[in-house]
Amino acid sequence: MASLKDYKKKLKSIRNTRKITRTMEMVSAAKAKKTVDRVEASTPYSVKLRELMDSLSGGGSVDHWLVREAEKVERSALLVVTANRGLCGGYNTNVANLAERWIRAEQAEGRAVAVSMIGKKGTARFRFRKIPVAKSYAHIDDRPSFRDAEELADGFLRGFRDGEYQRVMVAVTRYQSAATQRPALVQLLPIVPPAPQDGSVGAKAGGGAKAGGGAKAGGGAKAGGGARAGATEFIFEPDPRRILEDLLPFSVKHALYRLLVEAAAGEQVHRRVAMKLATDNAAELIRFYTGKYNRERQATITQQIMEIVSGAEALG
Repeated sequence: MASLKDYKKKLKSIRNTRKITRTMEMVSAAKAKKTVDRVEASTPYSVKLRELMDSLSGGGSVDHWLVREAEKVERSALLVVTANRGLCGGYNTNVANLAERWIRAEQAEGRAVAVSMIGKKGTARFRFRKIPVAKSYAHIDDRPSFRDAEELADGFLRGFRDGEYQRVMVAVTRYQSAATQRPALVQLLPIVPPAPQDGSVGAKAGGGAKAGGGAKAGGGAKAGGGARAGATEFIFEPDPRRILEDLLPFSVKHALYRLLVEAAAGEQVHRRVAMKLATDNAAELIRFYTGKYNRERQATITQQIMEIVSGAEALG
């Protein structure tokens, strides 16, 4: 049976742990607010980019190597976005599980997969499971920049153009709201035209990487369609095809940047929730062991009183 000294040590240890988790919760809450603000700030740009691309294409199909589907996919590239740090609940595990299932499905179909990994946690997991990782990026933290996304996208664009792989997918945590972040597989290349929608610009705004590598841009297609429905016609200089030549690669880079920003927001939200649960659990343990400590202390005091009374009676 544990002594009073053991209970005091345990309570001290739990209280110290609660201080740490509470501090991490507050830090994650502040970081989550900043990352969510970055997601919301990128939404209008994503919407307008989608509208511009839709206007330039005239609502029709675009004959460009970035939107051209391969007749047969023999090799795909997969970018898995995880975190450099843990203590964020199932954030890393959920994305890694999704990526592994997709890799197994592709291999079952006889297609090769070249895996690129963002984050130390995902790299360590794939190394432990002996899943080959072609490239690993540990320098992208919870504040990804557009330059980071541009460097990654340039590599994928070169590989796609040279026929090294016929499809580029991204396994990432999508931010939908403060209460909902889900792992998803997003096709970055070739660019998938947006499906007609009757919804408003919502959580998918600027996110939908399925359209222009993320350009489901929040119902941007609908907005673009609305522009065509009016009588206004625009004159582009240079011609729309020339503009699209530059805009399509940029849309892929922006889509990847949007995905990285959403992943960073999801990481911080997951960590805040995990640290909140850890703090609550620590408080519950403190109440539990404080009760046991008090009962043991009371029993010890009672035992000592009984010994004193017994000794006094024996002497009397």
